[in-house]
Amino acid sequence: MRRHPRPAGQPRGATMTRRCWLAAAAAGLGTLGLPTAGVAELRPTPSARDISRRRRIGYAESMPYGNYASTLAAILRELERLGWTGDLTGMPYHPGQTDTAALWSWLAGHAGSSALEFVADAHVTNLTPGDAAALMKRLNDDQDIDLMIVMGTVAGIALATDAHRVPVLVFSCTNPIAAGIVASETDTGRDHVWAHLDPQRFLRQLSVFHKTFQFRRLGIAYDDSPAGRAIASLPDIETAAARLGFELVERHVRAPADKHDQQRYEADLSAAWDALSREADAMYITYGRWPLDRFAALIQPFLQRRIPTFSQLGPEEVERGALMSIARADMAGIGQFGAATIARTLAGEPLRRLPQVYFDTPSIAWNLATAEAIGYRIPFPALLTTDSLYGVP
Repeated sequence: MRRHPRPAGQPRGATMTRRCWLAAAAAGLGTLGLPTAGVAELRPTPSARDISRRRRIGYAESMPYGNYASTLAAILRELERLGWTGDLTGMPYHPGQTDTAALWSWLAGHAGSSALEFVADAHVTNLTPGDAAALMKRLNDDQDIDLMIVMGTVAGIALATDAHRVPVLVFSCTNPIAAGIVASETDTGRDHVWAHLDPQRFLRQLSVFHKTFQFRRLGIAYDDSPAGRAIASLPDIETAAARLGFELVERHVRAPADKHDQQRYEADLSAAWDALSREADAMYITYGRWPLDRFAALIQPFLQRRIPTFSQLGPEEVERGALMSIARADMAGIGQFGAATIARTLAGEPLRRLPQVYFDTPSIAWNLATAEAIGYRIPFPALLTTDSLYGVP
């Protein structure tokens, strides 16, 4: 049985925390110029009493996605706590759900306040170019929406434009700078556009993954288009490869054009992952357009050939067969950050001046069944610091 190299252990009897394990595993972060932890400091949040009229809120997302729904729910809960919404008791959200349409419909009917109105017909999912054009016309001509909450890279690219002047706040976007949504960490580039940034997130992931397995050839598969490269955060992957000294083995898989193209996409992805399982020492699974219920079947070539896998997305894919991931521990922090940004925007602060960078202590996830399948023994210190452990007999 082939076993992959084990990360350095900790002296017996020492106390290991999640932060300490990450710092030890990511010892290369110093050479990457990365901080090991950080949280944006929020200024006092304006009160709903600080605005002169009721503001109408719209929502758009690239597709139904668990991370979008959980981020939206966290923002809403914080807005409720701050007094910007009505009572959200009974809000139809549960961890893991992907649907935001029913949630938004409920908000429109139940969560209004003297400060905010969630506009029933201003929710768009699976944003297409046609949807974006219609929404842009509404924002520019009708001017009946005061702020857009946007989730995902595709939706962010479509709506963060100069074709309108309505404030657009983009969340859950892999790399907003690479995608051209904002200009930099300190300057959005537009007065009406803002995006949440965690600029070192994927460099942290790759540093820990490389320190753990010391791979020489890392497999990646992505859509080789401007949006596809941004969604995968390819610039970060290339930076990590250059600085940590590993080679990238790449396959390109064109994203599905629509739901009718999904079968072709999954067939192409399956072929790409099978090829990479034969050529790479490890696999970094970037964001993709597969349903989570298909992930366990798609990942099988890596288990069969004992290739360690790291999910860029997070614990959702570890639960379904990826070996490990490092992601946000929960959504409470980003909920507070996002709600405060929305409140300050509605109170009249220009988006261009508001902080965009926020990151918190990450969550570590392992899959024991996958580790056993590929012949890897997870070090005990790593298990002690694990937030989510899947594949337990």
